[in-house]
Amino acid sequence: MEITYRIIQPAEYNIFYELINQDDSWWAFSPSLGQLSAADWNSYCGNENVLCLGCFVDNAPAGLLQGTAFSNTSRAMRIAVIAFREYAKIAPVMMRGAADWVFASIDCACMFGEVPSTNRHVMNLLQKTGFEKQGSIPELYWSDAKQKFVNATIVVCTPESLRKARQDADLDI
Repeated sequence: MEITYRIIQPAEYNIFYELINQDDSWWAFSPSLGQLSAADWNSYCGNENVLCLGCFVDNAPAGLLQGTAFSNTSRAMRIAVIAFREYAKIAPVMMRGAADWVFASIDCACMFGEVPSTNRHVMNLLQKTGFEKQGSIPELYWSDAKQKFVNATIVVCTPESLRKARQDADLDI
């Protein structure tokens, strides 16, 4: 099994869009964006300030890390991640590889995100990959399942926390 990472190209945007729809995973991938139309997705992915890093297993799309700089004067990147269901068992390995790629390829001091408190799977994945809890934001996201606003946990990953997670867990396949 070969896992590779690369910036996805405009011709691939719709492939990833359809996979997110197929998995019905907009709520998990990016609750702040919500479900986008295909046109809005293509526009968002094509924005020069958005990193769209595809993860491929044996050349098949397996996941996606999207990142945007916090500001023009910051080295922090806000991210959204997804591992498609077929690849869920190797999601920690894929995420660690994506984080390695970001820190090796971009002048980035940290990646951060907000995870709805109801999304235990993503929280577990991120913690296995080196993201650490930093705090919470009350009632940040609407939960259709709970029919109420839910809190979000702020998570941050640095090169150091990524190295520590690699030492603490055997994630190699």
